[in-house]
Amino acid sequence: MTIFDLLHENAVQDNDLLQKNNGRGDTFDTPRKVDFAFKTDDRQKANDLAEFLNGKNFGEASVRQKQGDEQIWVVAVIHMPTNQSVLCCVSGFMLCVSRLFQVEYDGWGCVLQST
Repeated sequence: MTIFDLLHENAVQDNDLLQKNNGRGDTFDTPRKVDFAFKTDDRQKANDLAEFLNGKNFGEASVRQKQGDEQIWVVAVIHMPTNQSVLCCVSGFMLCVSRLFQVEYDGWGCVLQST
């Protein structure tokens, strides 16, 4: 699958989630903590990704692994609104970064904000 195909698929998934959140009353312009998750089974790749994201101020990244689990997670937190143009740009960027570090981008999540 090409990066273009991946970005297209990612944008569709992002928009689906945004529509679902809209139906639940989310106020997209209200900034909140948004988690962007990556997974790998390679500790060095996870550490390198977190160091890159933190070093370039692309989020506050941490590496997480449950005891006994081979899956290693990198979670980058960004305080931001989730309106479509902003969220889709950041999510697409995170997808591209995941390809550079050869880890899987697992999407984003946040606590809904309502007025």
